[in-house]
Amino acid sequence: MKKILFYILLLSFSTVFLLGCDQSGDAKTDSPVIAKVDNAVITEDDFIKAISRVPEWARSQFTDKEGKMKFLDELIKRELIYQNAKNMRLNKDKDYVAKVEEFKKMTLLSLIINKEVEEKARVDDAEVKAFFDENKDKFTVGTQVRASHILVDTEKEAKDILERIEKGESFAALAKSLSKDKGSAEKGGDLGYFGRGKMVPEFERAALALKPGEISDPVRTRFGYHIIKLMDIKKGKPANFEQTKESIRKQLIMQKKKELFDAYVEKLKAESNITKDEEIVAAIPLPWEPAEESEAEPGQQEEPEAE
Repeated sequence: MKKILFYILLLSFSTVFLLGCDQSGDAKTDSPVIAKVDNAVITEDDFIKAISRVPEWARSQFTDKEGKMKFLDELIKRELIYQNAKNMRLNKDKDYVAKVEEFKKMTLLSLIINKEVEEKARVDDAEVKAFFDENKDKFTVGTQVRASHILVDTEKEAKDILERIEKGESFAALAKSLSKDKGSAEKGGDLGYFGRGKMVPEFERAALALKPGEISDPVRTRFGYHIIKLMDIKKGKPANFEQTKESIRKQLIMQKKKELFDAYVEKLKAESNITKDEEIVAAIPLPWEPAEESEAEPGQQEEPEAE
């Protein structure tokens, strides 16, 4: 239980600890002081802000007086550690300063995106109904698709297989010999019929975007990389407005968010002077790429390693 409590509190304090409490006893606040650590105070507002970050599944541990006091003890521990770190001048450490600056930047980005995109992306009932009326034939209940797939570990493997398919090799034969999903591989990759919610979201979106006979680009999921071939579609019954309005609303809101974001960025670009050096960018070594071994200069020989 103590270990679980530790990880819960570590998670809930991570953001706050980055910035610290740093409240002196002289700080003016209307919130009642519930603890003091030397010159720093912990207020009721501090307590509520911190405990609100506790995951919902763990909140029952802090509902009674004993639980609240345990949580306050953890706030005191946090303040003690924070003060000790400041005494050691770790708040001047370059890594700490860089992380704080990055946190400030990301928080500011979040605020402006919320203001310029999230708050403006509104869809009323009339828009939802108009979209439904214009696309009734696309909304069905119980639609199922039949798909085959080839599952491999890497994107390179998937691209190589896709290239072989495009050159005329049999999808089913390649699935039998190369797919790591052995259950479907022996059937040429055939997964049978399935409806919405039966596959992981990335796979489902890719499969439903295809027409019968079409093959997808490599699709990444937690299982690896898939090449998907849509075999057939069984249309379900027509859906009514009540059955579809919430999914339509979500779709239209997402579309509006994208439009607002794109327009906002284009406006900023038009107001700014931007230059890019494509040659330097192309030559940047990526962290996950193996480092190239430097070649020995002419006339130099590598020294033999001592045995």
